Amino acid sequence: MVWATGHSLQGGRYVIEKVLGEGGFGITYKAHHRFLEQPVVIKTPNDSLKNDPEYDKYVRRFIEEGRQMEKLSEKQHPNIVRVRDLFEESGTYCLVMDFVAGESLWDLVQRRGALPEWEAVDYVRQIGEALTVVHAAGLVHRDAHPGNIMVQSDRKAVLIDFGIAGEIFPASVSSKPFANPAFAPYEQMRGGREPAVDIYCLAASLYYTITGQRPASSLKRKLNNVPLVSPKQLAEGIGDELNRAILKGMELEANKRPQSMREWLKLLESANRTQPVSPPRGRNKPRFGQEVLILYLFVGFLFWTVFGFSLDQYQFEPLFWALALTLFEAFISFSLYFTQTNSFL
Repeated sequence: MVWATGHSLQGGRYVIEKVLGEGGFGITYKAHHRFLEQPVVIKTPNDSLKNDPEYDKYVRRFIEEGRQMEKLSEKQHPNIVRVRDLFEESGTYCLVMDFVAGESLWDLVQRRGALPEWEAVDYVRQIGEALTVVHAAGLVHRDAHPGNIMVQSDRKAVLIDFGIAGEIFPASVSSKPFANPAFAPYEQMRGGREPAVDIYCLAASLYYTITGQRPASSLKRKLNNVPLVSPKQLAEGIGDELNRAILKGMELEANKRPQSMREWLKLLESANRTQPVSPPRGRNKPRFGQEVLILYLFVGFLFWTVFGFSLDQYQFEPLFWALALTLFEAFISFSLYFTQTNSFL
């Protein structure tokens, strides 16, 4: 049963506003925390699976991982959605998380097209750092695709909607496609829970972000020998090192990928040693401010050398005053220009 708008939970503490998404395993709601006056997200197992023989196993995993996620939230990592509560309501377990405002990375690329290299890598690097913390806690996200990466106005990327119990395939939904085919490694269909799953997913997310196109699914690559088009073929500006880092993270076989997220992030760092990983500050301003300042000093020195010790004899010379006025006007014009553009900063 899907809860309707206005449905109250926990004695009125939470009020359902709308359904954000419904999948084979769970339902995600946007709700309102009445006492804190804040929006939250509530995730529950899907009641339609209650008659499935694997349902109890799924719920146990849901509870276990919900508790582990809450422990992760104690340190409040800036790039991981915070878990606020875990409770049972009329036999249904509910996991309460912060509502993260912003735009998903998927929607951002759909709106703007392929992102610049520095911007794409910056978002993915933030999520990769978050996943190293997740993996250290013994968890695997299993669903770190662009739809689950929220980008906020300050360019902070936040990982949301953990794929809790995603390795369990209830018989009643066994015909449904697993995860997000373009971003998931094929071993995930067999219940893969190793960090290499998240490495593939994040590398595929970077592929999409930097090319604007979804990569070929791992299942088609495995079963039908469909080739994975190199990112560099789709976006010529991609550097060779970054191209190799993406393809390495998307190796079809898990044992050929980097075996830790930290190892894959080092490939990204190596690929971007000569590329900025954040907006280059001041690079859109004129770059010759210092050179003009030096020119001012040189002209001033030259002017003083030629005229400084005998101004009396030049005070009535038209050429002298014409030259002096020209230099003064030039100085004022350049000073106003560079003050407005901040090119001296």
